[in-house]
Parts: sequence; C-alpha cells; structure tokens
Amino acid sequence: SFVMGGMTDFVVNYIPDSSGVSGEICRRGLLIAGTFRSNEVEESDDLIQSINLMKESGRANVTMLTVGELSKVDVTKLVSSKLCLPWRYTKELGGLVHSKTRGNPFFVVQFLRSIIQNKMLSFSVKSRRWTWDCDVVDMQMISDGVAELLTTTFSQLSSTLMRTVKILSCLGSQVEESTINALDSTNEVLSFNMQKELALAVKEGIMEKAGPVYQFTHDIIQQTIYELIPSHNRKLLHRTIGKDLLKFAVNDPTTHLLAVDQINIFCKDGNANLEECSQFAQSNATAAKFAIASSSFEQARSYIDMGMQLLETQHWETQYSLSLDLFEMSASVSCMHGEITEMSTRLDEILSHSRSFDDSLKASSLLVKLLASSSKFEEARSNCLIILSNLGEVFPSEVNLPLVLNELSLIQKTLRNITSNQIKLLAPMTDRKKLNAMKFLNMLCMYSVISKPMLLPLLSCRMVRLTMEYGFCDDSIVGLATAGLSVFHFTDDIQLASHIGKVSESLVEESPKKHVLRSRLCKELMTGLRMITEPCHSVLPLYPELYNSAMLVGDVENAMICRWSYCAVSFWIGASDLFSVSKNLVMCIKEATKYQQNTVLYNTMAHLNVCSYLSGRTNVEVDVKSFDELKSIAEKTNSAILFWQIFMSQMALKFWMREYKDVVELSEKHSEKHPSSQQKRVLNVVRTLFEGVAYLNLARDTKQAKWKILGEKAVTWMSQLESMSKWNFENKSKLLQAELHYLEGDLESAEAFYKASIKSAHEHKFIHEEALACELYGIFCIENHVADEGTKQLHIALDKYKQWGAMKKADQLQLFIDLVNPTYFGRLKLV
Repeated sequence: SFVMGGMTDFVVNYIPDSSGVSGEICRRGLLIAGTFRSNEVEESDDLIQSINLMKESGRANVTMLTVGELSKVDVTKLVSSKLCLPWRYTKELGGLVHSKTRGNPFFVVQFLRSIIQNKMLSFSVKSRRWTWDCDVVDMQMISDGVAELLTTTFSQLSSTLMRTVKILSCLGSQVEESTINALDSTNEVLSFNMQKELALAVKEGIMEKAGPVYQFTHDIIQQTIYELIPSHNRKLLHRTIGKDLLKFAVNDPTTHLLAVDQINIFCKDGNANLEECSQFAQSNATAAKFAIASSSFEQARSYIDMGMQLLETQHWETQYSLSLDLFEMSASVSCMHGEITEMSTRLDEILSHSRSFDDSLKASSLLVKLLASSSKFEEARSNCLIILSNLGEVFPSEVNLPLVLNELSLIQKTLRNITSNQIKLLAPMTDRKKLNAMKFLNMLCMYSVISKPMLLPLLSCRMVRLTMEYGFCDDSIVGLATAGLSVFHFTDDIQLASHIGKVSESLVEESPKKHVLRSRLCKELMTGLRMITEPCHSVLPLYPELYNSAMLVGDVENAMICRWSYCAVSFWIGASDLFSVSKNLVMCIKEATKYQQNTVLYNTMAHLNVCSYLSGRTNVEVDVKSFDELKSIAEKTNSAILFWQIFMSQMALKFWMREYKDVVELSEKHSEKHPSSQQKRVLNVVRTLFEGVAYLNLARDTKQAKWKILGEKAVTWMSQLESMSKWNFENKSKLLQAELHYLEGDLESAEAFYKASIKSAHEHKFIHEEALACELYGIFCIENHVADEGTKQLHIALDKYKQWGAMKKADQLQLFIDLVNPTYFGRLKLV
C-alpha cells in the first residue's frame, strides 16, 4: 500500500494533464504495469482505491486487463502451436490438458512440462513429430495447485453432488463402481442415485473414471472433502457405509473387507454399543479368515485384534465359538510372524477354556509347532503321540530296524501298484476322527525326520492305510510322499521310491492347496528323491520357488527349511562360490532368528562354520555358535538332524584339508554314538565320497587290508548310484575307481579314470570336485615321477579351488606345490 500510495501521488501531482501537452511530448511516456489477484482484494482495499484515483485524475490512461482461464479451444490452439501440428491432431490432447489444468495458463505450461519429463509426450525421430498416448496422459495426476484451485469451487456444487463425493471420500482416494452400486442398491445412505451424480463429478474435474474405478483427481481434493464432514458425523457415516456394505457382501470377500474397514474406523474409539460389538466382532473374524486365505497376514492381524477388542468381558462364557475362532487365528498368525510369546499366551488361553477334546485340537497342533520351533522335539513328539492315541492311532514305544523293514515290506505291494488316478478315484475322507488323526500324523512325520527318523516309516505307512480305508484328503499326499522317502531311506528299492515320488508330485500339482503341499513336502520330494534321480543343478532353483510358496500361505516353518536347504545344497554341490554361499547363510540365520526357527538356525550355523573356515573369511555379521556349542544343543534337544549336519560339516572341513585319518575317526565315532541313524540320506553320497577317498588313501599309506575293504564298498555303492544318475554321480564314481586302481597298482587304468572324473566333473559343473580330481591326479603323477604333468594338474586344481572360494584350501595346496617344486628345493639349498 505504501508503494501504491507513492505511485498514485506521483501520477496525480507530477504528470501534467495530457490535454494540454503537445503531440511530440505526448508520444514520449512512462509505462507502469502491475498485477494482482482479484480474489484476494475487495473494492474497499487501498489497491482498488488508488487505481480509481488515477483513473479520475485524467493524468494517466488506466487500462484493466483480466486474465481468465483459457478455454478448451485456446488450450488446443496453444498445444497445436507448440507442437507444430495441425489443430485436428491435437484436439484430444488439448482437451485432456484443459481438463487437468482447468485452463489456468501457468498450470497448462506446468502440466505440459510434467508429461514431457515423464516421457508421456516425446519427439519421435522416426516419425519426425511429437507423439503421445492419450490414455497414458489421462492417468497423469493433476498438480497440487490445480487441486487447491478446484477446492475453492466446492461451495458452488449442488448439495446432492457434494453429499455423493463426501461419501466416496470416506472410502479413500478411489472406489470401485461395484461398491457404488452396492450402496445405491440399499437406498439407505442416500435417497438419490450416486451413479447419476458421478458423471457431474467427472465433468467438474473432482473425479475421473478409469474402467470400473472412480478416483479423485488428487489426494488434496479427497482429503479436503473428507475434512468438510464434521468429526462426529464422519464416524457415523463410516458405520452406516460399513453396515450397508455388509448386507451386500455375502460371499464377496472384497466387499466384506471394505465394509469391516469402514466399521473399524467407527469402532476404534469405543463408539459401538453392546449389540454392535457382538455383530462387529463376528464381522472382523470373518474378515480375518478372508485375509488369511489371500495371504494378507498383517491385515488379518488387525481384524483379529479388533475382533478380540470387541469381545465381551466374559466372552468365553457368552461368545465361546467366536472366542475360540479369534484366539486360534491369533495364535496362528503369531506363529507365522515368529511371535512365540504371544502365540504361547493365546494357546494357554484356549487350552484353559476349551470345552472338549475336539475344541482343543487346533490349539494342540499349534502347541506342537511351538515346541518344535523351540527345539523341544521330544515333547512335541510326545504330545502328538498322546493325541493320536486319543484318536485311536497307537504306536509302539520302541522302534527298531526289523520292525521298520517289516512294516515297509507289508506296504510295498500297495505302493508298487499305486497310481495318481487310483488315488483321485478314492472317496473323500469324511470321518472327523480320522481327518484329525491324519493332521497329527502329518505333523509327527515332519518332526520325526528331525529327532526320531526310524518312526517315519510307521507313520507314513499308517497314513497310506488310512487313506485306502477311509478315503482321500490333502494329508494323504503327505503320507504317500513320506512313504516314498521311507522306502529310499531304509531299503535299496530306489526305483519304487522314485515312482511314489512322481505319483505324489502329480497329486500336489493338481491340488487346490498346491502351495501348502509343495512347501510341506520340500524334504520328501526335493531333498529326498529328486536330488538323487535328477541333475541336482536343475533341482536347486526350485528351492526359492518353494520358499515363496510357503511364505505365500504363511508356512514360515517350511519356508525356512526351504531357504536353508537352498544354502546347504549350494554348498555341497559347489553350485556357488563360498562367498555367495556364506552370504546366503548369513541371511538365512537372520531370518531364522527373526522367526525363532531354532532348528534351521543351528543347522545353518554348522554350514557357515565350515564355509568360513574353507574361505578363510571371518564372519562378523552374525553371532555363530562353535561346533562344540552346537553339539551341546543337539544333545539337549536330542536333534538327530543337527547331530548329522554337525558331523557332515566337520567331516567336510577335515576332508578338504586332506586330514584323512580324522575323517575316518569322525565317521567311526558318529556311527558308534548314533547307531539308530541307519537310514540312507542324500548326504550319504557325499559321506561315501569323503570316506572312500580317505579309506583308499589310508590303505596306500598303511597297507592295512581293512581300509581297502571299506574303500571297495564305497566304490561299489557309488557305481550303483552312477547307474541311476550319470550327471550326479559319474565323476565321483570315476574318482573312487581311479583311487582303487592306483591302490591295486593298475596305473594305466587309474590315469584313465582320473581323467574321466575330471572331464565329468567339468561337464556337470561340480567345480569343487573337479578341483579335487585334478589335485588327486596331480599327486598321482608326482608320486609316479611325472612331475611336469603333476605340477600342471595341481595348478589347475589351485585355480579351481580359488574359483570356488576355498582360499584356505588353496593356501594349503600352494604350500604343497612349493614343496614338490624342484625350484623351491633349489632355493632352500641356496639359503
């Protein structure tokens, strides 16, 4: 106002009246330009008063120019001019730019810049013109400025349109057309049809339609409209919308979840009455089931928590079924998230209020999972056996090998003739008692693999018999696959085991619960059978898929087994360098810690110990227990699987460092301490290779016949495996045969088999075993006075070990190369 006052004084008092000034002087002049926003000043403001005063003085020509919005035609012409294209080409684009900017010149320029920056409007060198896709441009959100400009026009909207957009603002930034139809169909939210009003909302630029979805053109618009609703009325409106949508949401999960979301906004401050609390608690329980079915476990947790909050004080007496439902879901979701304390609290609550044995079964199954995740396998197994006994399925307290072999012999004929079509033709299992028994047998199979493997054949054979007698269920597939694994573990009939595995896989792929079953049967179908009969490198990529399947259905326990299996298999087959394997093992440890999956955690630590040693890298990312500490845990938890993984990891460490006597001692001690572990495992292949090389080397060094006999047994078994999978076992078989021929003095055959092993390992991508074969062949050459070839092979082995990342092993081999190098001895003499 001070500047304007000074300018007015200058014009009125110092500029002469133009009527008395000659034309020459009049042609000289002073141009003063200024701008203001008409919506920000009133007629009584100093600015308007000063302008009027200058007009009245007659000493200045005052011209007022009003810069309004550009019309759609103006914008189209502007776009046409800027893009150097005919008007007919830019008409649709111009209309879009106008609708997105309301014709404001500043926003028009701003919008054009944004679609150029976002590559929605670009110059095509090929076409030599600007090109665009109007559908893509239409999805560009309007600017904050345009949104704020639109909010100033709300007072001019009709009451029915304003009420429509207020309701839609309660539903978020976008709304499905089906939801609007649902609200219109009830005729309780509004007395008029919202669909008719929405066309006007789109025309006004408040909303836009993309297919079946209406969305606000900007978040600011949605938020502003939402805040125009008084706070108390807003909550009541959320309740009304939610209740009306619930009426329309029968068997429609999406609408039901949207309805419950609306209701929960109303309920979160404790606004519901007693009757509403009961109704809304049930609605939340249903919503949680829908969310769990779609793998939205975090969303499910919010519905469960709200449902429990809405329960009555004495809910176990007055709302028993609903309470049981909510608490079971809460325990399940807590289990999925590794929240062991909350899970335990929920289970205690259920088990202390269950009215019957059947009502406690779900909680009992979760309790078994809780015990197993805490490595309390004995207690978990004991609980399962007690429940199975109550369900009519009794098992002997003592299990031995003759009992296992007898059980398998009785079921083998049934298994040999079984087909997937035969299983599918069985009637569904309907006996509730047997269905529950199958669930607990399924769980017991999983934990018996870890702590009491010899029980596994009895459990799986029982599941097959129940299926054949009472009908088919999802757990029947688990029983069949586990029976195949039992055949592989305890008999020599690998062909039968493979047949059962293929039948099981076929049933899994056709099951509606495919993801659940794939993750559950990771060990039975992947680690157990396919790693033997199929190229193991082709099986390895399936583990991440199984992990994703398990996480998708919330099966954290099996997801972690899949992640650990991927890391372990990568190490044993040399599929990745040790640095990459160690990195994956560290990630697995972190995730197992997060979800409190102790079985996976400790097994992973055993592998990380050997990887860290061989690579020469010190792990600083996670705390890892030593082998001795892990053994102590295995003894406390009676974990057969942990004992086995510790043994194999220690054996690998000793073997790769050529400490063959220690390899044999470790093997003997393990067999003495764990005589019940008589089943074959996939890692027995690796054990046979390690022991075979160690036995044959000790036989050469000590001349003792016992080592040769043991070495010959290893050669025989590996030859049998080679007949099943040349890809997986040829290089190992050839290497053991080379060592045996060397022991027997057949040097020509030994050399041929060494070369065959190297070639096979290279072709089948076993880089660590290629390095091993080169190393042993190099030693063979040097010991038989072919030093040049021997040194060459040792250097090849050195390079392969480095590629594998076994730097500690490479350092040891380099020392050996130096020792056998004549130049090295020459240097020693000079010194």
